[in-house]
Amino acid sequence: MNDLNDLARRYVAVWNEPDAAVRREMIAQLFAPDAAHYTPSMEAHGHAQMEVRIATSYDKWVEPGAYVFRAVENATGHHDAVRFNWEMVRTASGEVDSVGFDFLTLGEDGRIRTDHQFIEG
Repeated sequence: MNDLNDLARRYVAVWNEPDAAVRREMIAQLFAPDAAHYTPSMEAHGHAQMEVRIATSYDKWVEPGAYVFRAVENATGHHDAVRFNWEMVRTASGEVDSVGFDFLTLGEDGRIRTDHQFIEG
């Protein structure tokens, strides 16, 4: 596996990306075509559903200007699995509002096959 913290940074960057076309390309680079994304309350399958999932999050949290997501430099992994934390930060104060945890499995090409997302606080 390549630099796992770089993967985490690229993963978080897609959630902050304002341009839908750029976001679509980032999703194609990060996620396998049949990737699955799971949260406790929803799931998305494939690139089209990931675009909707990420755009919805962007529109709710980032676009209004109140928050930005950032990766925590703690990514670890083995056997094509990666885990890392991210933070949702208030743009005005830099205060961490929420912390998340993602557990990814990767395909042979290094793209995400499954993504289990948890909110820790």
